[in-house]
Amino acid sequence: MRSTTRTRHLLALASLPAIASAAQATTWWGFEGTAQKDNFFLDGAFRPPDTMGAAGTTQFMETSNGSVAVYDKSTGALLLRERASSFWQRMGLSGSSGDQRILFDHYSQRWIANGFCATVNEVCIGISDTSDALGTWKGTKIAAFGPTNHVADYPTLSVNQNSVVIGTNNFTPSFSGTSLFTIPKADLLSGAPTVANMTRFDAPSSGADRGFAIQGVVNWTGENATTHNVMAVSRDQFDVFAYRLNGTNAAGATQSAVTELNTALYTFNGRGRQPDTLPGQVNNTSNRLVDELDDRISGNVVQVNGKIIGIHTVTPTGVASANAFTELRWYVLDANSFATLSTGVINGGNFDYYQGSIAINQFGDAVIGYNRSGSQTGDADGDGKADGRITFAGKQMKLVGNNLVQQGSEMVFRVSDVGDYRCGAQNTVDTACRQRWGDYAAVTLDPNDPFTFYAIGEYAAPWADFSSAQDGSLIRANWHTYVAVVTVPEPGTYALMAFGLLAVGAASRRRGSRA
Repeated sequence: MRSTTRTRHLLALASLPAIASAAQATTWWGFEGTAQKDNFFLDGAFRPPDTMGAAGTTQFMETSNGSVAVYDKSTGALLLRERASSFWQRMGLSGSSGDQRILFDHYSQRWIANGFCATVNEVCIGISDTSDALGTWKGTKIAAFGPTNHVADYPTLSVNQNSVVIGTNNFTPSFSGTSLFTIPKADLLSGAPTVANMTRFDAPSSGADRGFAIQGVVNWTGENATTHNVMAVSRDQFDVFAYRLNGTNAAGATQSAVTELNTALYTFNGRGRQPDTLPGQVNNTSNRLVDELDDRISGNVVQVNGKIIGIHTVTPTGVASANAFTELRWYVLDANSFATLSTGVINGGNFDYYQGSIAINQFGDAVIGYNRSGSQTGDADGDGKADGRITFAGKQMKLVGNNLVQQGSEMVFRVSDVGDYRCGAQNTVDTACRQRWGDYAAVTLDPNDPFTFYAIGEYAAPWADFSSAQDGSLIRANWHTYVAVVTVPEPGTYALMAFGLLAVGAASRRRGSRA
């Protein structure tokens, strides 16, 4: 449901009940993003989509495997969708081979993107000249790892006040370690962007464990101005790490010792359930073809008010792997000591939960986006679709002290149009082919409004004909992305209005807009 625009002016007392009622509700609306079939006719029908996006001052920008798209963030209207290679070539770079990420820098009011260049051993970096994603951009690149048959895989991206941090998983072609790059942000924003003062940390597979899919922390509150915190799962064991990069505003950055969180036991993730893949085999792993990814952190990690918050997908131990359900595990860490302040999970209902992402504002309001799916073929919620279909959903959370507390019920953003998303042709079931899901996901905070969050996720769209003749000869599964815009209640003036309303005995506390 579309949220109404909230006024920020004083209103007459007669209108107080309606305003106070609105102040109690979390509202959301959404719009369709890029589809795999869109990209098929641009840079190719890659899968997974590498679902990624961010909110700017007036636009929402999406990057996916094969294209870059820009939307009017207030209406969801598509302003541009173009080949990813064209986007990078306009900056004088070689092109794109996917794995793109995007953030809007709240400090400089400019966009920062990264991803594979035309060859996957190099990471391209793009910086917009203004807050307008449709305007001009400049670019540079990291010659990350060896010759062109090597891969600087899964390049992550994070931004804080004075630095940009990128991590890579390196393959030669087998896994050979990780790299971490910290770049003074001023070097990217001033004139021609450069990585001349970049500091590089390499960790060979036999060396020190800095983590896997290393994710720097996004921080919009000006904390740790010359340092950059990092959170990542362990490369060598089932655990989570945190540490700090020091002096990241200049050349010669250094790294602190690694803190192990010693998390509760978890193990390898199985594949996600769906309701329709192989009827009659609900508990058989042969119908579980959705690859939920491993325990890596696939979305942004965020920092606010001296705390770091991250989330990832795990399978708890103690249950037979064939029957275990994946869950989302979140962490709240002290941003200085990296002590674990609290942890919690999103699970239950005989669903697998995966591809979690989170953002939080300075008031402690947070939104978590995720996918869930199961074997349920019934329609208990009456939406006309099997309850087990892959669903893009979310929860509003509140940081109360050191703990994240759920506010209200689950928000269902988009239910898949099919229940049998998988590899291969529609009339066959290739049980040997895993269908990798998402790879990335994101929730970002509106830079103009700390009470509005933009979540982007994937769902399964109807089977589509990918042949150029459109004659049904190449019908394949079709991923699609969706953007949900969530607005949470404001404190302050609206809270006082609500208090005044209670004093006169009004009963309405919710607007009924939560899905």
